[in-house]
Order: sequence, then C-alpha cells, then structure tokens
Amino acid sequence: MNTLRHRIAIALHALTRPTPRRRMRGMTLVEIMIVVVIMGLIASAVGIAVFDQAKKARVDTAGQEVRTMEHAIELWRQDHPSGCPTVERLVSDGILNRRQRTRDPWDNDYLISCENGETSVHSKGPDAIDGNEDDVPRRRN
Repeated sequence: MNTLRHRIAIALHALTRPTPRRRMRGMTLVEIMIVVVIMGLIASAVGIAVFDQAKKARVDTAGQEVRTMEHAIELWRQDHPSGCPTVERLVSDGILNRRQRTRDPWDNDYLISCENGETSVHSKGPDAIDGNEDDVPRRRN
C-alpha cells in the first residue's frame, strides 16, 4: 500500500534525516560578510543620528547658558549702571554661582559686550570663530 501520500512522507523523511554525508554545515564566509555589512550600515545610520542630536544639545545648552548670563548681567547692571562686566566679575561679585558653567560647551569663553547702553552675550559656537552664522545667540537686551 504505497500510496502517494506515504511515498511523499518517506521521501521527506529521507531528505530531512541527517546522514554522514549531509551534516549541518556552518555559515559560509559570504553569509557572514553580508551580516557584517548590514550591521555596519545600521551602526553608521545610528551614529549619524546620535551625532546630530549631540550637536543640537550643545547648541541648546549654550543658548540656555547665554540667557542665564543675560539675567545675571541685568542684576549686576542694577548696581553698576555704567559698567560692563566680565564672566569672572559676575562670579566674584556673587551674581553667578561658582558651580555654574562659565564657559560654553565647546570650552570657549562667553563674549559679553556693552555698547550704547545695550548688552550682548554670545558664544562663538562650534567653530570658535566670532561673527559667523553658528554663533549662539547674538541677542540684544
């Protein structure tokens, strides 16, 4: 009674049964290389996204610190209406806390300028060159 169903079951069993000639082999070098390339592509995409976010976070931090400096200068100028403070002077007068950052995220000094009664505080930005488009921020009081 060799029905078609029985013959197919025997053939499938023979194909899936491990024999000395048909042992399970490991992965080939090509398969490993494909996996490595795919993992590299994923890692580079993630790295680019993380790098962009880190750069944005530094700019945001510098903007917040500039606003803090602007408020500190407003307080300082109430006692010294005709002067222009430095960051060191704000710290020594107790307006800025010694534990607060007094340098921007790129480890440059914040620039304070007082002209015509107006005060400007900004960071040179990532390239450390003053006066170009990546300065953070150049806002007037």
